[in-house]
Amino acid sequence: MKTLFENCRLPLSGGTEFCVQHEHFAHVSPPFDRTEDLNGAFVLPAFPDAHSHLLAYALSLLQADGAACRTAQDFIDAARALSEERGLGPDALVTIKNAETLPPAQPLDACPRPIHIQMRSGHAGLFNAAARALLGLTDTAGPLEETAYLSATKRVPMPGEKDILHAFSRAQRDYLAHGMTTAQEGFLSREMFPVYEMLLRENALLADVAAYPSPADYDEARARFAEAERFSVAGVKIFLDGSPQQKTAFLREPYTGGGHGAPTMTMQELGDACRFAADRRAQLLAHCNGDGAAEMFLDALARLSDRERCAIRPVLIHGQILGDDQLDRMRALGAMPSFFPAHVRYWGDVHLKNLGRERAERISPARSALERGIAFTLHQDTPVCPPDPLEAAACAVLRRTAAGERFSAQSIGVLDALRALTEHAAVQYADSRKGRIEAGKRADFLILDGDPFRETGSVRVRETWLRGKPVFRAADTAENPPTARSRAPG
Repeated sequence: MKTLFENCRLPLSGGTEFCVQHEHFAHVSPPFDRTEDLNGAFVLPAFPDAHSHLLAYALSLLQADGAACRTAQDFIDAARALSEERGLGPDALVTIKNAETLPPAQPLDACPRPIHIQMRSGHAGLFNAAARALLGLTDTAGPLEETAYLSATKRVPMPGEKDILHAFSRAQRDYLAHGMTTAQEGFLSREMFPVYEMLLRENALLADVAAYPSPADYDEARARFAEAERFSVAGVKIFLDGSPQQKTAFLREPYTGGGHGAPTMTMQELGDACRFAADRRAQLLAHCNGDGAAEMFLDALARLSDRERCAIRPVLIHGQILGDDQLDRMRALGAMPSFFPAHVRYWGDVHLKNLGRERAERISPARSALERGIAFTLHQDTPVCPPDPLEAAACAVLRRTAAGERFSAQSIGVLDALRALTEHAAVQYADSRKGRIEAGKRADFLILDGDPFRETGSVRVRETWLRGKPVFRAADTAENPPTARSRAPG
């Protein structure tokens, strides 16, 4: 079947028509089996997800939403409501996501139901006494941050297979509904191995999933998923610091009020991770929010040979606080930044308080990267923010905080933002099949419901096509919309 799509607008490649034959784009040359008139709609390549946590997002759909909770009783009520909704027993652990603040521990400890509260950033949380007893946590009363918190969350049991399958189906639908046909598992922990093996047995994957375990789990992951279809162990993931909104990102200069944050790896451990990836020719993703963490990563890359750096195709994830000197080093070392511009929208006002105006206004310095000819990508770090690349693009262009402040010095144009979501994302994965609408590439594309240049921030995905077939149509889901919609203020 050879289909001509005509009367459309292709802002990245130019032209008004394209052709799909079977699973790939084809040259526009007759004869055609059918023709589809797109009535002037904008068409983009589908989005390869530059960074997120797909399974964590799926699991979050089984959790209570704590965004509106402020008191301990609010959280207890949210836990009770979810328990009733899902038919959970009184001893079942309830996780409450998206908390903007953590309540005092004492009232929660008095509640007999096990409750786990997670801050929206995913970098901090709280377990009440019943949850600590259930999970065997000791010496953990009160809030936990970073490594201590992430270690504790590994004890939280996975839901049953039926619940996981249902939640994963919803999560995958949301990714597809927002134009992502490649999803990332941005930290594949050992606890996730049996979950993905089950999902693969059930043929649950429609989109491609690229997974990044730690160096400690990489070899086993490669062996266990060697024959998997639509699931690849694409590289290695490491964490060098925390988050600036929690004041745990590692900075070169102190936060307002003092403190630099702290690295989560030593230089020895970082060097070992780089060599591990280079020995296996595995891509290396490094979580670096602060410029102190970024400096460590760049120092480690500088110690590698050109061949080793080429082998690991390093990606600096988040790069919230990067100096121009560091961007210059990144260009010289061949490191690619993946920015998280929604930080401006969700936490920009917090960054003003924690970092001061000069550094806050440079959060996700995409303009400085663009001026240096550095290819970069944009991401949402889902489930931290909704799986919505168009929101990432809007945040990179508008750079408006919840309170209405504009951090315009690092704004980029719409076309550059769209290129970061498509062509550059494919480059990040070194996947020559994706990222452009041209003959021979896989026919993954999306149709927008408006003009992304005139309706920045409000344009949505109308249709998503994967391997030449429609997998999402907004008209078909009008009564059952995607789960994820931006909840951002402003």
